[in-house]
Amino acid sequence: GGINFCDVASLTKENILNGRLFYVRQKTGKQINLCLTKNASAIIDKYYKGGKGFLFPILDVTRHITATQRENRLHKVLGQVDKSLKIVAQIAKVDVNLTTYVARHSYATVLKRSGVPTSIICESLGHSSERVTQIYLDSFENKQLDDAMKNLL
Repeated sequence: GGINFCDVASLTKENILNGRLFYVRQKTGKQINLCLTKNASAIIDKYYKGGKGFLFPILDVTRHITATQRENRLHKVLGQVDKSLKIVAQIAKVDVNLTTYVARHSYATVLKRSGVPTSIICESLGHSSERVTQIYLDSFENKQLDDAMKNLL
């Protein structure tokens, strides 16, 4: 659902209710409510170890107590995930600098190209306004156009 990496890391079992994911976007404070697909539920089931910890093995409630410890851990794991995504892109022969940020952009772009209104995309991403979402979508589209133009030369 275009969820930001830091928000993913902070999810707990309490964020899931009746097949839906509820969380507050850390950056904007917006409440997000997403339906959990079978694939998303399967991923959660694979990584969630039970108890009172986080859904994914990124943060540990006993080791990452202070804000600095959590921030350092998030930075480290995000770097590892983005490095792994680059390997995935190579294997898939996709000529994209694949990162979690690009994945978030791709989510928004797929919705836009599918005819989903910007207001809905804005809400699903937890942006503070539709204007932010439009800038977000336009910047990604501009890069694609720039890359396409290079093929003409």
